[in-house]
Amino acid sequence: MRIPVRVEFFAGGLRPVISVCIKSQEPKIFGIVSAIIDTGSPTTILGWGDIQRMRLSQVQIRKLEGAEKEINLGGAQIKTRVLPEAELIFGERNLKISSIQVPTKLVKGTPPPTILGVDFLLQGKFNFFFNPNKKESYLETGD
Repeated sequence: MRIPVRVEFFAGGLRPVISVCIKSQEPKIFGIVSAIIDTGSPTTILGWGDIQRMRLSQVQIRKLEGAEKEINLGGAQIKTRVLPEAELIFGERNLKISSIQVPTKLVKGTPPPTILGVDFLLQGKFNFFFNPNKKESYLETGD
């Protein structure tokens, strides 16, 4: 099965972008985001703008798992915590993902958008195709 992915101009270049619904019970999150599929990122991270749009409060963020850890992403330094159990819904697929990074504080730089990393591809057992010359991209599953 092929899941289409849009190819859009973003941050100076063409990027593979997919609309995803993110749902979590604790903390209570529900929202649709446009996420960039980034094979250079090992983890999935929720974008700062999407956190604000979904009205995720600092109290909710403080209740997330583990200690804050600092990560470097696209020239920004961000402190994050882990959203332990979330469901990503796109097309006809529902995918439970176990470790979405949620920014708690921007240390320096411009906050990145929501990024689906290699962990997303592994957990979903996706093959990913991206041809910027033809502006063609899709996820493929064996289902």
